[in-house]
Amino acid sequence: MDPVTHLASGALVAMALPDTRRSRWFMPFALICAVLPDVDVFFGATPLDYLTLHRGITHSFAGGAVMALLMALLFLPLLRRAPRDAVASGGVHTWGYARYALAAYGLILLHIFLDCITTYGTQVFLPFSDYRVALPAVFIIDPVMTLVMLACIVAAMGRAHRRTFAALGLAWTLLWPGASLAVQQHVQSGLVAKLAAQPVPPQSVAVIPEALAPFNWKVVVDDGRRYGMARYQLLNPDAPLAFELFEKADPVLYRRLSEAEELFRVYGRFAMFMTQENRQENGAAVIAYRDLRFASTVPFMRMLRGEGVPFQLWARLSADGQLEGFRFVQGRAAGGRDATGGTGAAGGTGGGDWVPVTR
Repeated sequence: MDPVTHLASGALVAMALPDTRRSRWFMPFALICAVLPDVDVFFGATPLDYLTLHRGITHSFAGGAVMALLMALLFLPLLRRAPRDAVASGGVHTWGYARYALAAYGLILLHIFLDCITTYGTQVFLPFSDYRVALPAVFIIDPVMTLVMLACIVAAMGRAHRRTFAALGLAWTLLWPGASLAVQQHVQSGLVAKLAAQPVPPQSVAVIPEALAPFNWKVVVDDGRRYGMARYQLLNPDAPLAFELFEKADPVLYRRLSEAEELFRVYGRFAMFMTQENRQENGAAVIAYRDLRFASTVPFMRMLRGEGVPFQLWARLSADGQLEGFRFVQGRAAGGRDATGGTGAAGGTGGGDWVPVTR
């Protein structure tokens, strides 16, 4: 999820827990813990680092526990400082280290949950397994979910019913994704039955949250050789699905690229619906690999992005078909910065310098 949603979750927890206003430092403590797992964006500077570390150990159950213990230890002297009005009235903050550590861990787990309900994938079981948990419930930015959380924070700022409004906001972080996931399951089951009745039914049907989900969903079908991608609108369920077709990545070629460069092997594990587009650049064969998970079917999103799709991996082949260079584009839109420091260009190959591969 986006940073605003994570910060809102931290504020709601701080308002919902008892006696937290006796410490002027608990709100900053909660806000920092709520966004702390995203510190991994500062780890490493290479595409390989990003794909392996982002939503990695800092987003895992084990890594979160270590961070919680450290945060409680770091903030303990500040958290035990009671506001002056509490001291004057005889109030003292009675929480100990263990309770602060549990609160920090709860905030970090809430962050992990909010990331798991998107389709990016979160490696919650590290260091024991790098399996990515992804529940297709909400889009990476969900204005309905976030605005209701912010409204509960504003309502909780008054002295009356502070904890009640905060608890309602926290309940919303569970109820809204749960309802969206139920809608997703309903849409998927209906589309599976509908597409199965076609003369040539697809091998698989996936339904992924789009911008303004649960009203928009992205449908990805696999016919074995190509992917088809279309938009499904919850308020217009009978509208025909206009599928765009994309060639699937050639497994033989991609295996060869993975043997030549580790980034391709990692990207292959990361991508869910990997497509392949062949081009020519200055007489050399160039291949663009994209993941339809990050493409959009919503018109205003496509207008904002142009031709750009986040997390593209490009390969440049020599005359004998061997990998001689690669480029990874991390940015969300054409014209954005890529992982090699270059600038993308709409309709081009994503910008930036090619990283040579030594044979």
